[in-house]
Amino acid sequence: MSDVRLREFLKEGNIIRTKLCENPNWVTNIVYAIDDEFIEIDIGLEKDYIDNIIMIGDTMKCKYTTDNNEYTVIGWVTRINNAQQPQSLTIRVHQIEVFDNKRDSYRYDVYLSAAVKANRRDSKGVFAILTNVSRTGAAFVVSKDVEDMLKINNDSGQDKHIFVEVYINTDTLFSFEGVIMRKYSRERGIEYGVKFVDMEIDSEKTLNDLLIELANKDKEFYNKRSGFWSKNSKFNQTNSRL
Repeated sequence: MSDVRLREFLKEGNIIRTKLCENPNWVTNIVYAIDDEFIEIDIGLEKDYIDNIIMIGDTMKCKYTTDNNEYTVIGWVTRINNAQQPQSLTIRVHQIEVFDNKRDSYRYDVYLSAAVKANRRDSKGVFAILTNVSRTGAAFVVSKDVEDMLKINNDSGQDKHIFVEVYINTDTLFSFEGVIMRKYSRERGIEYGVKFVDMEIDSEKTLNDLLIELANKDKEFYNKRSGFWSKNSKFNQTNSRL
């Protein structure tokens, strides 16, 4: 566990993103309580987690972003409270990591189908899942190395450009040319981070509409949850819950 304590960057009422470590889907949650020893947090139990049959002992990953830092918190589920509303679960934290937030703009977590190509003229591409998106870049996960599959120049001294088509639904898509900024190996594939370098006007408008929709969903979630949370003062009384 790092020297960073939960109370240094997190407080009751904050909105965070959480997921089961083996599940690619991030869920939006609100923090209900943090204990005095800074090792447990309560977060709202979402329908997505119920559908995934979350159990005591499951490993959870949480992330919280500020203008300067991105915090990653990993821990085990130690309690599931589904007997009263709002339902909640408790995570005993065993790892906290802090990263500099170098992103140019806020990224929203998504789960969208995409096709990655060497360039816009290619008729076929590599299937990918877009995992987050912003006004300036995105991230996606593929099963194998994109450079090898698309025969992209692996010269470390050159920027690696790709073309990506993202399907919001069967009728709506946007596309962009991007440069690969980072690459990480994951348990279920390889994650790439890309920065947009070119986008046509229609795609730019579609992306902007999507970002507005995602921002409104975040605001709606916050207003709904924070309103309920503020009426239940016991969630402010950490010692009474943990």
